[in-house]
Formats: sequence, structure tokens, C-alpha cells
Amino acid sequence: MHSKPARPVSLRPARLATYLTGAVGSSFLIGASQAEAAATSITFGFGSVLSPTSNLFGVDSPSTPNFGSMYVYAYTYVDFENNEFPFVSVGYSSTGGRGSFYFQNLLNPESSYGTAKFLAHGTVVGSQQNGQLGSAGFTTPNPNFQINTNQTNKNLGFLTSTGRWGWANVSWNATSKELTFHSAYVESVVGDPITINNPSSVPVAVPEPSRALLALAGLGAAALRRRRKQAA
Repeated sequence: MHSKPARPVSLRPARLATYLTGAVGSSFLIGASQAEAAATSITFGFGSVLSPTSNLFGVDSPSTPNFGSMYVYAYTYVDFENNEFPFVSVGYSSTGGRGSFYFQNLLNPESSYGTAKFLAHGTVVGSQQNGQLGSAGFTTPNPNFQINTNQTNKNLGFLTSTGRWGWANVSWNATSKELTFHSAYVESVVGDPITINNPSSVPVAVPEPSRALLALAGLGAAALRRRRKQAA
């Protein structure tokens, strides 16, 4: 009795698997997120409150996570006549590379020091001139640069020492001379502007799962059609 020759194994399923593998790979490529900028919440090393009792004269305070640092002044200034003046200021000259806040100085526009400049919601920080960069004072020995009234939930624009634009929401107590940082955000990409009151990440272009499945199905159907044409 002669046995029937073994039926050759078809390679078509393997080909189909190859097509589908390519389709699946393509769908993952479609769904892969793209690296984009994101507004990141940070805290500065000096904590949430700055007051003359902090004794932080000339301290380079890093942010957490580390997106750069900010220079801080918070101490009690004593003059030659033993008069005490509270001193609370943040930022440094833009040429110092230590981080800078927006400020206003109507007395000497070329100076790198003045009173803190508050910015409205929706202001774009970093792509337009919202003020000079330097040290933003709240109370100083110079009466021209003091903020003598309480300020609640005000926004400040700044640039960290690593060149990242950001903004902080603060309150100033003119009686106790305390500056409270409620929150702060920086743009993760160096040089990219940031919009005040927009702490959420920039949307990443990722298709919905249904779109990826449709792409997979479409590539699979194309592979089946090609097989039928080759078999005809």
C-alpha cells in the first residue's frame, strides 16, 4: 500500500502573520506619543514662605524637580544707625545666570532691581516683553520699592537659571512682611514660553484606540487581498 505523499505546508499563513505583524507595528507607530513641551509644577528650595526671619541673604535656591534655581534675599537689614529694615526680594540680574523675576523700576529703567510686577491670567511669559528681568522686591530699605498693601493670589513671571520660563502664584502680607508661594510652574523645554493659569501639559498627539484598530484592520485587509490576487 502506497501512502500518500505528505501535503506541503503552506507558507501563506506565515506571510499573513508577517503582514499582520507589520500592521501591528504600524499601529504602534501611529499611537506613539511625541516628545513635546509640558508645564511642570515646581517648588523652590526655600519653601513656600519668605520672610525676614528666613535669613536667606544671597541664597541660590534650586527647584524641585530640578529645572534650575532662583536667587533669594530674605533678611533684616541694619543700617549704620542700627535701624532695622525688613528685606524680601527674589531673582537676580539676567546676566548673573541665577534666575530672574519680572520687575518694574520707574525711577531707573536701566537698573536690574525694582518692585515685583504682577501679571494677569492669560499672559504669555517668555515670548513678549512683560517687564525687565532682575530682582523683584517686596520690601527693601528703599521706600520706593516697597509694596505696602496686601496682595492676594498675584502672578509673577520668571526665568530660572537654566533658561526655563515660568510663573508663580503668590500672596504678600504687608504687615508681617511674608511672601507666600502658593504654586509655581515652569516649561520643561528651555526657551519655550508658558501661559499663566495653564499648568496642564501640552496635549500629545496620540490617536484613540479605535483609530489604531481601524489602521490595523485596514492593513490586514490589504494583505488578504494581495494573497488572493497572487493565488488567482
